[in-house]
Amino acid sequence: MNPDTSSPTAPDAPTLPPRRWSAPPVHLPRIIVGLFLAVAVSDLCFWHLDGNPGLSVAVFFAALGVIILGNRESSRGNKRAIRLLVLLFGAVVAAAIETGITNTLVLLLLIVALAGETFFVEAESPWGRWLSQVVALIFAPGRVFWLGGRLLEVFVGRGVGWTGGVIGGCLLAIPALVLALIFGSLLATGNAVFGSWTNSFFDWFWKEVASLFDFGRIVFWCFAAFLILPLLRPAQISSAWWSWTEKLPRFPEVIPARGALFGSGLVLVVLNLLFLLANAADAVFLWSGQALPAAVSYSGFVHNGVNALIVTVILSGFVLTTIFQQALNVSQRRELKALGIFWIAQNLFLLLSVAMRLKLYIEAYDMTVTRLSVIIFLMLVAVGYGLLSVKIVQEKSLSWLVGGCLLAIFVTFYITQFLNLAGWSADYNVARWEKDKSRSLDGSYLGQLGSAAWPAIHRAEYENPSFNADAHDAWNIASITAVRLTDAI
Repeated sequence: MNPDTSSPTAPDAPTLPPRRWSAPPVHLPRIIVGLFLAVAVSDLCFWHLDGNPGLSVAVFFAALGVIILGNRESSRGNKRAIRLLVLLFGAVVAAAIETGITNTLVLLLLIVALAGETFFVEAESPWGRWLSQVVALIFAPGRVFWLGGRLLEVFVGRGVGWTGGVIGGCLLAIPALVLALIFGSLLATGNAVFGSWTNSFFDWFWKEVASLFDFGRIVFWCFAAFLILPLLRPAQISSAWWSWTEKLPRFPEVIPARGALFGSGLVLVVLNLLFLLANAADAVFLWSGQALPAAVSYSGFVHNGVNALIVTVILSGFVLTTIFQQALNVSQRRELKALGIFWIAQNLFLLLSVAMRLKLYIEAYDMTVTRLSVIIFLMLVAVGYGLLSVKIVQEKSLSWLVGGCLLAIFVTFYITQFLNLAGWSADYNVARWEKDKSRSLDGSYLGQLGSAAWPAIHRAEYENPSFNADAHDAWNIASITAVRLTDAI
């Protein structure tokens, strides 16, 4: 039985205490080798980076995914882990072509999901495994001490051979070294001859060390190891950190059901009427093309209201979610559902009006990457309202709605990283300029779009050789670079 459709008077199942998953056995040499390789790859990709950052990001995340799976005995035959790895390599290809915030965020999410999927194998749901890994990253500082303790255990006899013993011995030598430095400083202060010897030794020693090692580079290695270790061997997490997400409860009955129904219905009636008036104004002046009132400017009607309308639509979604997360004897009433679906329809019409405003603004001015991103965002909000409609009609749980929205956001981000938004914007602007040369073409903006805009800039140059000196120089630099690469090959 669906837990959301059960009787509200049914007795609750006994609550089990949170349990801590039994972690897989520790394979210390595998962890040490994996950590060493991951730090080496990060050094290769990011230390004194002066090449293509996208290629460096791609190589690092691809190698990190392979290293994580190499540290997991449970990764064999894990179909979801294989799918995550395929998605990771798809995002890696996108990063190698051109990286950005969206692409980097997708790679981070996939790496965290892959690490959690293959480590917290006893968690019952994918969300539990992935959220456990997120919580494990919060406890990242403790993993350094955990690794040190394990190495000490190896040294005192529980170990895996001479390699762990050497490492553990080095760790045990640290107190002796610290005490030697303290007492050596005191003796050097009280004995001038001994002090001159120690000063000469340390001058020579630091000069030799500085010639062999870069202190900043060593700090970078330690920082990389600090970030990577919780992915290779996460902390052991109690199910209490994520189990609440499996069944987000409905709101308790604070007031009688009849009162909650009347209040919720009144809210929906009032807001439906308010939205109906606003949508009627859009239907009259936006969609039919009638002249605006004298006190309203075209820019204010088309552009300034977009952000406010987007916030309105998102806030409406939260209000609807709150109303239909009440007890079932309130939220399952047909009258309330009808009012909710009607308000969703009005919000979708409002979304279309926002898109129409954006279209008019683009026609009056130019296309930009930001305006294309707003269009994608509007489509994502429409998907969210579709999921909300399913929740209301079929009485789905809040966990289902939140999970569906998060999945829709991830899919949008994943697809967007492959879209050439900069190139599309440049092509659109140049194509409209080619049709109407009286329009102004913002060449400085095209030049800021990078290599994706170069073909469009080349077309504009062909039509008008004097077009935008900055963009012209960018295209020439790209052409010269391409010729040099061809000659080198």
